[in-house]
Amino acid sequence: MNKQFTFLFFTLLGFISVRVAAQSDLKRSTPSAPYSVGLQLGTTGAGIQLARVLTPDSRLVGRVGVSYFAYNQPFQVKAGEGKLHITPDLVMGIALASVKWHPFKTNPFFLTGGAGYTWRPDLKANLIAEGDVKFGGLQISEENVGVIHANVRWRNVLGYAGLGYGRSTPVRRLGFAVELGCYYLGSPTVDLHYTGFLETTTIDEQIPVIQNNLRNYRFLPSLQFLVTYGLFRGK
Repeated sequence: MNKQFTFLFFTLLGFISVRVAAQSDLKRSTPSAPYSVGLQLGTTGAGIQLARVLTPDSRLVGRVGVSYFAYNQPFQVKAGEGKLHITPDLVMGIALASVKWHPFKTNPFFLTGGAGYTWRPDLKANLIAEGDVKFGGLQISEENVGVIHANVRWRNVLGYAGLGYGRSTPVRRLGFAVELGCYYLGSPTVDLHYTGFLETTTIDEQIPVIQNNLRNYRFLPSLQFLVTYGLFRGK
């Protein structure tokens, strides 16, 4: 997580803190809804989650949810006199079960942790050349470049930890929350399939080196904004 990402989160956190502090008297006398349904939007896409209060003081909340994000917009990269056409195939679907803990009775600040599952833990891309391209000073014709299929894959089971501000089961009918967290993906593996000039190279022997260089890409930062609706509130 870079400094700008963290600064943005805590700026938003401070803004919400000021608003919530002005309503603290009401929250001390009004219990949270026992259940809620929420819509989320953030860096891992759009999603939905269900939450349930686990303790009488509403400081422990269990939740389950799912989010989805997809990107497959082609783009081009200049390579010498030619171009490389790259078609990515990224699908980020995550199902998450977690527990939120509010350390302070009248403060919506929370810590959370849980585990998730993703059914597409990979990033795929196809590369096709247009015109003569250059690789490291070597000029290669369009016919000799061929087609390259690359796949970077992580594990299906994920760990998650985060913190934020806001209640999953709101005091009023509607609630708002912001959450900054991080998924642990494990070290990725790399798979390449290709035709053309790469068949005459020893690139397969370099795959372990590539995987080692990618070993630090084990974490996926997540910034989420959540709107919740309280369910089954007593009168």
